[in-house]
Amino acid sequence: MNITNGSGRKGYKGQAGENLAKYDACYLNADEKWYKAVAGAVATMPVVAMSLQAIASDSSGTLLLFGLTRNTAWAWTIGGIIYASCTAGEVTQVAPSTTGNQVQVLGIAIEGSLILFNPSYELVERA
Repeated sequence: MNITNGSGRKGYKGQAGENLAKYDACYLNADEKWYKAVAGAVATMPVVAMSLQAIASDSSGTLLLFGLTRNTAWAWTIGGIIYASCTAGEVTQVAPSTTGNQVQVLGIAIEGSLILFNPSYELVERA
């Protein structure tokens, strides 16, 4: 598939509440700043966006709300679901499984290095 990073996506310019790396999964805090989401901490969920660049704390940058994005370091299983991770800001293809973890689908792997980021806002807490 000949998709460039940025095709068909909806971005948003937001302010980071902490240092964000490119491709960090983020939640929007009550202070109107973006922070790294952690599936093991309900207060940091749901994931709403993915950082499209490194953003220093208290600086503004672009976040992906919906769309395709590519990271050549990814090696996803094609067709596999992408979830929020229990590691701050990371995404995974393994659903969190510990009691109290929040399971959130963030999208699907279109290629090994390409995902369709389309977060569901329905969370399931592991019992």
